[in-house]
Amino acid sequence: MLPEPVWKGSPNFWPGRQGLRPIAIVIHTMGGSLAGTDGWFANPSSQVSAHTGVGLQGERHRYVRFEDRAWANGILEPGNLWAKIGGASNPNNFTLSIETEDLGDPTMPVDELQYNAVLAEAKAMQATHPGMTWLLRHADISPASRRNCPGDRWVASGRLLELADALGLKRLS
Repeated sequence: MLPEPVWKGSPNFWPGRQGLRPIAIVIHTMGGSLAGTDGWFANPSSQVSAHTGVGLQGERHRYVRFEDRAWANGILEPGNLWAKIGGASNPNNFTLSIETEDLGDPTMPVDELQYNAVLAEAKAMQATHPGMTWLLRHADISPASRRNCPGDRWVASGRLLELADALGLKRLS
């Protein structure tokens, strides 16, 4: 049984959706720990956040309400795939984001506990915003600076495709 989500909160978000309907869920890898991410997202000077974070043991921390816009996905870089579905728009306005703990080890496998918790969070996002079409990697938006996000732990392992299939979402890459 999965732990219930725990509200941590972040000051780094834009309230409301302003009529902008989310079209995608974006998967990230933390490059560290869930506790470190909690602290970073709680810091106003970091200027970053995600909607939720998922730990290695299936812990689910929420930072930004699904009805608000987190600051995880907004830097469009040359070669991005976002332009195919969102043009030049700020992806933060049209996405929900899930960070996944990796303890700084990009080769750490996504095990059943973490996968099932990510699946639960994504389903909760879909329940709040039905009609989303896409499951993206952060690298689809920022391919230069985030080319390994969420990395092989999600992509080469097949877990990202498995997640997309379980959610009925399309992939760009």
